[in-house]
Amino acid sequence: MSSILTRADIYRDTTTWYATAAGFFSPSVLDFCRRKAGPRILDLGCATGTYCLELAKCGFTCIGADTNADYVDKARRRGVEAVVFRERLPFPDHAFDTVILIEVLEHVVPVRALLEEVKRVARRNVLITVPCNDDITFLREQKLAYEHMLELDHVNFFTKSSLAHELRATFAHVDVVAGDPIYPHRLFPWWLRKPLTLAHQIGLLKPRIFSRLYAECRILETNHV
Repeated sequence: MSSILTRADIYRDTTTWYATAAGFFSPSVLDFCRRKAGPRILDLGCATGTYCLELAKCGFTCIGADTNADYVDKARRRGVEAVVFRERLPFPDHAFDTVILIEVLEHVVPVRALLEEVKRVARRNVLITVPCNDDITFLREQKLAYEHMLELDHVNFFTKSSLAHELRATFAHVDVVAGDPIYPHRLFPWWLRKPLTLAHQIGLLKPRIFSRLYAECRILETNHV
């Protein structure tokens, strides 16, 4: 077998990657959605429908939408109600309690046109996650990158402050927090990693680098039906 790595071994192409990663989801993202979402959810950027299926297990009604028709077909074959999305969603105003955009905005231009459209169909809130770039310069100086940054089609690179600024152009009530901490000690040998892991578990070792931003955009009461 050849020892030479190809571009596909290193970079993740989101137009095809989820077709072979059906079933992949982040437990922390799922928990965020479970805590914040209303009973009827639109997963915009649903890929092959994994979050829709996981949220359905938790008692939510979740419909998917994606620009990738192949992904939508696969989601439907997995039992997910899903539609192909272009510029306008095929739903009436305020059709969903919550719209979720899981790792979507980093791929989208223009961002605000999409945010206006999801605001139109949401009654309660819009939940958003994106990769966190607050410490990307520090990581680069250490010759490190976390896995989600190795995607071919990222066009937006958000920090906590820049994401909040972007969202507040559309939504009046926005909360953004950093999550999914990175623990560099996991790269160390086991004999050094073990005590540092224990220090983290008892609260002595506080993370300062995070890989993901979580945002909740709440809809004004006047938009509710």
